[in-house]
Amino acid sequence: MAKFRGKALIPWPFMKQYLIPGLFHHFDSWHMIPQQFRKYLGTKDPHKDIAVGQISLRVNEVCNLRCGSCGQWGENGHLRLKLERGERLDQLDFDVVKRIVFETRHDRPFYYIWGGEPTMWKPLLPLFEELARYKLKGSIVTNAQDIDRIIEDLIDTGSLQVLFLSLDGWDAESQNLMRSPANGKKSDNFEKTMAVIEKADKIKKDKNLLFPLIVPITVISNNNYSHLVDIHKLVLDKAQLHPFYFGWFITEERAALHEKVFEERFGTKPKNHRGYLKSCFNDVDPVETASQIRQIQMISRGKPCVPQFLPDIESESDIRRYYADHSWHCGYPSCESIYFTAEISPDGRVTPCRDYQDYTCGNINTQSFYEIWNGESFKKFRREMKRGLMPVCTRCCGLQGF
Repeated sequence: MAKFRGKALIPWPFMKQYLIPGLFHHFDSWHMIPQQFRKYLGTKDPHKDIAVGQISLRVNEVCNLRCGSCGQWGENGHLRLKLERGERLDQLDFDVVKRIVFETRHDRPFYYIWGGEPTMWKPLLPLFEELARYKLKGSIVTNAQDIDRIIEDLIDTGSLQVLFLSLDGWDAESQNLMRSPANGKKSDNFEKTMAVIEKADKIKKDKNLLFPLIVPITVISNNNYSHLVDIHKLVLDKAQLHPFYFGWFITEERAALHEKVFEERFGTKPKNHRGYLKSCFNDVDPVETASQIRQIQMISRGKPCVPQFLPDIESESDIRRYYADHSWHCGYPSCESIYFTAEISPDGRVTPCRDYQDYTCGNINTQSFYEIWNGESFKKFRREMKRGLMPVCTRCCGLQGF
């Protein structure tokens, strides 16, 4: 498996084609080198104050789609239940975000912007203009809902380094079925996504730009596992990296065990993890999926778009084990992202975990960033995770995708 000390490695063809040339053409990105050194080689001491390498801003909770693979708005999604209870959906205050950027500017963290659907957060473009003031970089994870109108302005800031776009279907019918709209009307998500990929690619070529890197994300599910090659062909000449995720999900058995372990460690019962009880991964065929992966690797040789599989498993036996054995950590025995990334929720809560946000270390609306990042609650979580993973951790993108 392509990993180093329990962390996923960036594929070498991608580094050679894009990241290394990017360092020589964009000298304001050289600060990323010591960050990566800390990420891969730094000491992980839960007692020490540390620099922050990435700030993950979940800027809002609202989303225009209802995707089965989503832990927020899927069949058991915690935001779906929140809306059903009549509770208000939150969003980050832009003035608070500007304060975070200013407070942490000397650490030069990378900003990972997601939601909900981040293009439905009005200050998205002003945020990247703010990052540009301090020569900081970031990425956006979007379903392309409302990004077309500002994509060129975002690129012109110089701070948008990676554009992640959700692409689960191989044509309009399949994508629009899997990524259905919240209002129940006809979806045009496939058309929007492909149009944004085309537009971003054209802007980059017209302006002779290396960034932003165009990175479609595909979640392998019951609906598309036999069409992964077809999806990859859509972006083979237009994107730079194409991650295929096996999907973050848990079983009822692991959910119940997690509640027991979490309560023993932290004194409260978690809730949000149950959004990851999903049925859309129950029927993925390991034989066909492994065959699709081999074909993708073959057709990608010498092409601009580099495929990546997360977790990095490729054989039929490993894929079968991924879906059947949730005690298997796929070669990632410890959580490393908690020493590098701060997760900030729309209500201001700061948590150490992207997927299972039940442990709160503080609230950015009322506290300074470093009071939380180097505070006792965050350090306690790091100490506890030194004891070993919790039951749901084995299927978490913060573990396997970091």
